[in-house]
Amino acid sequence: MLVKFLLTALLITGLIPSSIAQEVPTPVNAKLVSNVISVRPGDTFSLGVLMEIDPGWHVYWKNPGDSGLPTKIEFEIPKVFYQRNINWPIPYSFKSPQGGVDFGYESSVLLWTNIEVPEDTKLNSVPRIEASVSWISCKEICIPGKANLSYDIKLSNKTKHDNTDLFSKWNKLLPIDAEHNDNPFEIEVISKKSAKDIYKVELELKSKSNQDNLNAVEYYPNPIEGFQIENLNYQKLPDDSVIKISFDVISDETANSSDTELDGLIVYTDTNGNRLGIDAKFDLSED
Repeated sequence: MLVKFLLTALLITGLIPSSIAQEVPTPVNAKLVSNVISVRPGDTFSLGVLMEIDPGWHVYWKNPGDSGLPTKIEFEIPKVFYQRNINWPIPYSFKSPQGGVDFGYESSVLLWTNIEVPEDTKLNSVPRIEASVSWISCKEICIPGKANLSYDIKLSNKTKHDNTDLFSKWNKLLPIDAEHNDNPFEIEVISKKSAKDIYKVELELKSKSNQDNLNAVEYYPNPIEGFQIENLNYQKLPDDSVIKISFDVISDETANSSDTELDGLIVYTDTNGNRLGIDAKFDLSED
């Protein structure tokens, strides 16, 4: 792991010679894309960073896993505009040569937000949005990348859409809430504090219809600061309609004792081969 991140550290600190830096690959191209050509004041539009990734490389999810750093996007919008949270599509897992597991994306990923334009925005104005993007891309080595991007909003009396297929594709890869009608599982959570700083957690997934919903089930934890996940295990019960996911949640001295909600994703493959996800949030303090 140390060897893997040596180049990363040198690049970040600026200690790598310029002659070598010029030979460092740039495996990620980031650009801003929107789902509109123009937008009417009072409407909401989507704006995101499309990252195109060279074969064999990957960038990271909001929880990078055992190594790497999360991809970060900071939008700077006009004060009177309203921005919603970043949308994160379902990630993949990548096994590293060192034995760890990373969470992220390969080939391409769209990370986007929805922005509301106030009704009183003047049509002759040109509001600008700035986006600061940073990431780590990894293959045999890991390389940091960054981009400062901008987008000028074109205002008109009518919203005209663009990139419909692109946003539709990535929107289908967003996880749904556990309470959503399309959730194929009944989810039972058992959480017990076995020691001062350790919770034993078990998620029991029972198919609402048949065992086909249990194909390729994975759990992607997204613990809050001060908590980490260890000993992740899967167990499929003999009747094939129930799977148990168990793990330990370990806190350290930086953990906030009043913040016990755990966030994560349950990912599975349906009968049509579609990879789908469910947001799984629960309170560790509820036994």
